[in-house]
Amino acid sequence: METGKMTGGVPMVKIDGAKVRNIRESKGLTQLFLATAVGVTTDTISRWENKRYPAIKKENGIKLAEALEVDLDAILEIQEEETSDSSLPVDLEQASQVTDTEPLDEPEKPAGARFTAKMKVSLSVVVLVALLALLGWWFSADEEQVRITAKRILPNHAIAGQPFPVSIAVASNATAAVSLIVRENLPEGTVLLKSVPPYSAYDAKTRELKWLKKIDGSQIFAYLVKIERQSGTAVFSGKIALPKGSERQIDVTGNAEVQMSYFHWADTDADNRISDEEILTVYDEYSEIKDLAVNIDQVEEIWLGSGYTWDSEKQKFNILP
Repeated sequence: METGKMTGGVPMVKIDGAKVRNIRESKGLTQLFLATAVGVTTDTISRWENKRYPAIKKENGIKLAEALEVDLDAILEIQEEETSDSSLPVDLEQASQVTDTEPLDEPEKPAGARFTAKMKVSLSVVVLVALLALLGWWFSADEEQVRITAKRILPNHAIAGQPFPVSIAVASNATAAVSLIVRENLPEGTVLLKSVPPYSAYDAKTRELKWLKKIDGSQIFAYLVKIERQSGTAVFSGKIALPKGSERQIDVTGNAEVQMSYFHWADTDADNRISDEEILTVYDEYSEIKDLAVNIDQVEEIWLGSGYTWDSEKQKFNILP
């Protein structure tokens, strides 16, 4: 195992591509899954596995190990001492010569025996191919039964600069826990305030939010944001990267657009009041998400009053008695 630094002080590590490939395949992960987790392309993952790069950034090595659910040491290259025994090629050559001459010392087998041996070999090959085909069909059929759904819950409208919640409900019918990556792209002008569970990565420049998570049955991925723009429509989009199969990604369905307005995000029908149905919806969707910091108290105050107005100068809600 060796680590080093490039010019500029960037920490580097040497990874063993064969180990990476073996671990990935043993866990049923795709190169697309790893590429999404690390933040590189599938071509880069392929080059790493085929040892076309002598070293990679340590930061990427750590992300790669996390995606594979192993320690970094498990995928690092082990430097072995080189042998200086010059007789090794001679020994190999001699062994090759002995192997080549051994069949000449064996007695000639009868034609019938040779035919029977060939038949046995052929039958063995046929049986092996049939078993492999059956196993491939079995795992393929099992994989097709796994279904993942992802639905985004998003307010119809929001006020510029005011926080509002977004949640993505992900569900799986698999009998065992499933590793996946939830990737959400936020609109321009969006400020991410908090996420539950904590996000695995967030790029403020591209506004890409990612979770790398193993779920068992279902999981809610929620976050709190505010949008600085005063008008227009903000569009959200997202995908789920799945570990098994090739190029398996599904779109996050549900609401995708938020209209910038002067109505509270919980006021679904934009009538300047929060009804019984609307506050019950807020409780159903957000009250159980711990630590998201949704201001449910404010929603309750508006619900208890006869209505509300938004004061854009003071940046506050005026609750009507």
